[in-house]
Amino acid sequence: MGKQVEKMKYRGITIRERVNGSGNISYRVECPLKWFNRPAFRQFKTKKEAKIFIDEQFDEQDKHGKLANILDSEERLDARKTIDLLKSCNISLVDCAEFYLKHNQPASGDMLVTELAEKFLEARKAGLGVKRGRPLRQRSLDDLNSRLSNFSIQFGDHLVKDVVSSEIESWLHGNKWSLQTRQNYYRILHTFFEFAVNNGYRAENPMKAISKPCPDDSVPGVLSLVQCENILGAAFRTEHDLGLLGYVVLGMYCGIRSAEMERLDWSAVDLESRHVTISAKIAKARSIRNVDIPDNAMLWLMRCQNRTGSIRPPQFRERFDKLRELAGIKEWPHNALRHSAGSYHIAFHEDSAKTASMLGHTQDSILFKHYRALTKKADARVFYELVPDHDI
Repeated sequence: MGKQVEKMKYRGITIRERVNGSGNISYRVECPLKWFNRPAFRQFKTKKEAKIFIDEQFDEQDKHGKLANILDSEERLDARKTIDLLKSCNISLVDCAEFYLKHNQPASGDMLVTELAEKFLEARKAGLGVKRGRPLRQRSLDDLNSRLSNFSIQFGDHLVKDVVSSEIESWLHGNKWSLQTRQNYYRILHTFFEFAVNNGYRAENPMKAISKPCPDDSVPGVLSLVQCENILGAAFRTEHDLGLLGYVVLGMYCGIRSAEMERLDWSAVDLESRHVTISAKIAKARSIRNVDIPDNAMLWLMRCQNRTGSIRPPQFRERFDKLRELAGIKEWPHNALRHSAGSYHIAFHEDSAKTASMLGHTQDSILFKHYRALTKKADARVFYELVPDHDI
């Protein structure tokens, strides 16, 4: 225990000279309560160091005197505790306050998830925030609305700023959806919350902290030669009643997407020039393309009874289900007509660029990933030799 030798005053502050058990002298400064809001002592090896410390404290008081007068003792104590807590993270009190304000008080104020969903849909309908500024088609808007409505069942009454990544991730996995469905929701929610960030309704996109679901690549369903022959024959024989021959032929031999077929009119089918024009208005990528009609497909199209109006007739689903039943095809692969068109085309022509052009793909890699080696060249030759064998 130290022994006091001498007591002195410097600028009104007590300095006590002390001798410890080993005979070494130290100088203890008795700090006034206002310096640290609690009783405190500071020990120094020399009297000079003790006086320098006292001078520094007075200088600090002079420098921040106004702040000291603004804060009461409780506030100063809170500030001190906060600073001590943040030191281990190398974060300043100002950094902490700015972070809190950014996340707790969004620039554009608070908004419920349901309210932002409506705002988001209106923006997409007007083409705001969409690639190239093009308004979304109704089919895409319906898909957005359906998924956001489902999301809003659980999160609709939450403030946009309060939805956290862990809750979203639990919701995505809790529904027991396939990886593909979860990926679809992930994509839409990522865009939705990015819209929230860009419009000042939250500070960060919570989807960035969630791993994107990545389903395994599935092998496209391709119709066998027998199935192709059966569906063509059934469409040919029932053309008067079902009116689906044109739909089947254009899908199977020109690879037109089902969504494009919904908007395609017979006026786009030029039998004289032997091509189909997919206008920018109906194309998925909003860019025009002309698709050549193969020789055998021309023979089928010439047998269509009514080549005016929409390619896809009314009550399409009921008609097509009936056609599949007549063709004896119980399991219909997703997008089977288009996938068959691409697979037989690349097997026959062995030209990925040519097949990509027909399908409206911008990259050959998509062809190799989805269509290559699914059919044999010998089968492809037969595919392009399928023709009607009699009149209706």
